[in-house]
Amino acid sequence: MLLKNQAVIAGLALSLLLALAAWFARPMDAAAWAAWVQAAGVLAAIFWSVRLQAGQAQHGTRQAAQVAVVFAVNMHWVFRALNDACAKRSWPDFLVNRRILEDILGQGRNVPVQLLEGRRLAMVSCLRTLGVEALEVMLAHEPGDDWRELQSHFGKRLPSIAAWLSATGNPPESNGPTDYFGLRTSLSQLGRL
Repeated sequence: MLLKNQAVIAGLALSLLLALAAWFARPMDAAAWAAWVQAAGVLAAIFWSVRLQAGQAQHGTRQAAQVAVVFAVNMHWVFRALNDACAKRSWPDFLVNRRILEDILGQGRNVPVQLLEGRRLAMVSCLRTLGVEALEVMLAHEPGDDWRELQSHFGKRLPSIAAWLSATGNPPESNGPTDYFGLRTSLSQLGRL
């Protein structure tokens, strides 16, 4: 912000300097006046293009931060859903949410990390790692295996995902309910109606 203000002040000072030079030099012929006006126009165009570039860069950074937050919210949701599926020992819910996790990791690969800084960059990197690790653990799981161990895996990682969301100014409470325990995570029960 300080650099932006300094650039505006420098642009205004340069314009004022040109105006004073034109006032005191007082060119007499039309060609000289045209040269002064052209110089002022070129400086205004340069100033405007720099301003537009800065605005586009800010927009890109803001958009990348929003995509990172959506990725984190989705990761939080799917880890809660997987935790619930393990608590219910529901193989169909588990499979559906595993596919959803794969899709969310695809979203995570599309986050423009070159535009992220600090906490958001660390958050996306950490969440990608957590997601890949979870997929590796889930691939080895069979319907008859120990569900408590798998549920513990997701339960231990949920607080860190919530902490990343909070650290970036998006606590999970502001993204809807965080207690999904007991809610249906698939449409399997609708078939019984």
